[in-house]
Amino acid sequence: MFIDYAAITHPGKVRKNNEDAYLLSALDGEEPIINGPARALKVGDPGLLVAVADGMGGAAAGEVASREGLAAVSLFLFGHWGRLAPGRAREADLVRALETAVEKASDAVLRYSDDDRTARGMGSTLTAAVIWNGFAFVAQIGDSRAYLLRQGVLHQITEDQTLVNDLVAQGSLTREQARTHPQRNMITQALGSPQPLRVVLTRLTLRRGDRLLCCSDGLHGEVSDARLQNVLSQQFSPKRTLEMLVEDALAHGGRDNITGVILTLNDPSLPLPTEGEAPELIRPGAQQAGPGLWGRFRGLFRGGNS
Repeated sequence: MFIDYAAITHPGKVRKNNEDAYLLSALDGEEPIINGPARALKVGDPGLLVAVADGMGGAAAGEVASREGLAAVSLFLFGHWGRLAPGRAREADLVRALETAVEKASDAVLRYSDDDRTARGMGSTLTAAVIWNGFAFVAQIGDSRAYLLRQGVLHQITEDQTLVNDLVAQGSLTREQARTHPQRNMITQALGSPQPLRVVLTRLTLRRGDRLLCCSDGLHGEVSDARLQNVLSQQFSPKRTLEMLVEDALAHGGRDNITGVILTLNDPSLPLPTEGEAPELIRPGAQQAGPGLWGRFRGLFRGGNS
């Protein structure tokens, strides 16, 4: 499978440091691309990993958290998924490997924080997807997001793990109120938490022509879903599409670091969608964070740079 992609990260207009990071890597032993230049990707049997992380913690700690988290995810998947012989890999193996990779990433961030006093309390969001066998398997921690554009319609694949999103689920806030709530950036889960993670996994069936966007809240927090849909639907190259979205985020204030990765899935091996076909989202054995979970984490992770 061939995938066209682009990735971009920008510090924004307010923050001095860029604590966001992204990663792309074919899971076949090739060198991962971490905040590096774009190149053509041919996805073999092990699949493709794409991930976005938004670090927090002050000074340089957030930068360390996001990169440590991404490195740990990729290293684990290389060792426990990418080495499986073609034909032996099963979906259950990938689900288990992806969930464990996120847990290992959280442990790595926590160990670094424990070893370095200046990094105490650091953490990171993580939105990671493995493209394999005609599916995208998405793992979610925090409030970075994954979106899918299909036939001109934008679908949000992930759910923010935030205080305000829990309040919306409880009926205490509307979606409109949540967008401007003063605690809208308080996340309920992060890599580096001393509490056990509940990794939310989603399986998404892919179709030819789909566009997958993974981004930090510096992008989706400044650019409306309607605008995201409009720009993604214009079928510019992935690079130009991301440039336009970053320009929009900066025009709306650029108050946070801005990161996005776009995959355009035009490979003929994928089936075409039927007219009006919406993405099928399945959560295979994921432990989902229920309403009220935020109380366990309140005060541990604030939106600062997340």
